[in-house]
Parts: sequence; C-alpha cells; structure tokens
Amino acid sequence: MRLWAITLIRNSFFQVGAGILLTMVLGGLILQWLEPGDISKDDNPYWWAIVTMTTVGYGDFYPTTPAGRIFAVLIMFMGISLVSLLTASISSIFVARKIREGKGLEQLNLTHHLIMCGWNPNGERILDSIQHLSGGIKRDLVLINEMNEEDVTQLKNRYRKIRIHFVSGDFTQEEILNRASIIDADTVIVIPNTTGSEVATYDEKTIFATLTIKSMDPSIRVIAYLLDRVNLTHIKRADADEVVVGDDFSAHIVASHVVDPGVPQIANQLMESNSNSRFKRVEIPSQFVGKSYDQLFDHFRKKDGSLLIGVFAEDENLGIGAILSSDASALDNFIERKLKEGGISLQEESKINMVVNPRKGYTLKEGQRAIVIP
Repeated sequence: MRLWAITLIRNSFFQVGAGILLTMVLGGLILQWLEPGDISKDDNPYWWAIVTMTTVGYGDFYPTTPAGRIFAVLIMFMGISLVSLLTASISSIFVARKIREGKGLEQLNLTHHLIMCGWNPNGERILDSIQHLSGGIKRDLVLINEMNEEDVTQLKNRYRKIRIHFVSGDFTQEEILNRASIIDADTVIVIPNTTGSEVATYDEKTIFATLTIKSMDPSIRVIAYLLDRVNLTHIKRADADEVVVGDDFSAHIVASHVVDPGVPQIANQLMESNSNSRFKRVEIPSQFVGKSYDQLFDHFRKKDGSLLIGVFAEDENLGIGAILSSDASALDNFIERKLKEGGISLQEESKINMVVNPRKGYTLKEGQRAIVIP
C-alpha cells in the first residue's frame, strides 16, 4: 500500500491534477474572504476559480474589489501554467506510446491477424503476394524481427493495403511472441532471419521458433520456410503445419528450363499473385459429394470455363510421434519433452492431403475443396 501511494504521488499526471484541484479549492476559499456579494455565496467562488483558471471567463461572476482583482490575476497565471502542464502530460502519454509502437516495444492487442517472424530480401515478395491475394480486404500483419524503425516505416508506406504492425526482438522468445498477441493469431509465417544472426543459424532459429510457438499453443498454424533441405526432418519434429524449402522449387525451375522449355514460364504465371490465371481455391458444391471427379470437372468448365486441377482436404496424416525415430536421440527426446510440456499431442494430426488429376472414377469426399485455374 505504501509503495502504491509513493508511485501515485510521483506520477506527473497526478501531481498536475492535484495542483489544479488545490488551486480551485484555495482560490474559492480566499475569494470568499476577499469579496462580498453573490460571488461569495454557495459554490459560486469555486465555479469562478475553475472558470478563471481555464481562462474561459463567462463573466457571470467577477471580483469588484482591488484585492479580489489582484488575486484573480494570480489565479489566471497559476491556472494557465497548470492547465498547460496537464495538456502536456496527456500529450506525452500518447507521444510516448507512438514512439514505443514505432520502435516495436508496445504490447499489441489484435485478433485473427497474421504474424511474420524473421526478415530477409524475400520478405517483401511475400508481402507483395499477401497484398495482391487479399482481394481488397485489409489484414493486420505483425512483423517480428530486429529491423530499424526507418525500414519498418518504409514498409508501412509501401503496403498501405496491409495494416502492418511491428514488434522488435528475438522471435524465439515467448515474451516477444506474446507482445504480438500470438495466441490470437490465425497464422504464423517463420522465414530465415537475416537481420541479426549468423548464416549458420538461419534454419536453426526457424526450427526453434516453430518449436516455441507450438509449445505456447498447438492450434496455431505455422508455415516454416527453410533454406536447406537437410533440416526438413527437424522442422517436422517441431510440428510445423506447412514447410517450404527455398532451394527445391528454384532447382526444379532451373532444370525445367533445360529439359522442358516453356514449362517454367507457365508455372511462374500460375503462381504469380497478380496473374489472372493463377491457381485458386474454391468450394465444391455439396451436391457433388460422392460423385466422380470428372463430373466436377465438367461442372466448372460449363459454369465459368475454369479448369479443375485437383482437390484437397484436411486429412489424417503422419503425426509427429511417427516422425520421431524409434531409437530416439537426445534431440528427439528434448523435442518430445518440450512438446508434451506445451500440451501438444504426439498422435496423428490434421494435415493437407492433395490429389492432382486423379485416375478415372475417383470419387469426391466430404470436406474436400477444389483447386482451379480461372
């Protein structure tokens, strides 16, 4: 209680407020002693004091004696000083908060937002795609990295269709992740971070961040981006929902330029975020559940000319318990222990199961969605 009182007394906002209240009360009492008439009756002197302090000056009451007028001048100067201090105190609170937000030090209160942990030159390409694919819907996106304030401001100015927020710090730390309201996030993207670590630790940090996020809340969808396929087993052990290996697609595109000229150009057009021919995910009409893939193919062709490529669903797939080796290493045991501490089941979990151009007679199942080219 004593510590609370000391903290309150030292608060500048409290000090200014107390000064205004004290000046109003003492001003009213002294005016009652100096002035005769209506101005000294009931609560009129206190009303006069607050009106004079704020320099409003309604003129309904005013001192008539020389002593009262001199005292009124003193009240005016004290009032101007105290009200100015009060305004400055209020402004400083908002300015300080804005500065902390710019530096990425403020606690965020968001829901259903997207989080991107880490930063590298591909980060802007990801933001470009998110902005194009959002379809005019303005999304909240939190960047967690160690960028400087100027770079973050430039990103906010460039991507105005995305509400970009910033949290500065190490995204493998729970305290930093909590500052970004990670528990209420829809999806977290973890990309190799080049703003504050050595090259050798890029994928290691991605793996550790994924492990930390999943230990905080297993239901958070995590998309991890790796630089080296060697680390694919480790990121699966950390229970990432989706994994993208940076060099795989690039290597395939390069090889296709040699053996299948024309295929890479088509693939790039289908993946380009602002292309009219890019892949799209659509719902399968309920009347087609239990019917053949060919019937759905004909339906989309007749409806709007779309080309059905395949179907996918959240399907029971390999769980992390099956990924851990039977003769578990120390790393396996550590990961398993940390996941159990975070309440993550090692049983089978829901994963994406994709079927592309299935064989004739394939039957559509409930819960599946379609991938089409418009």
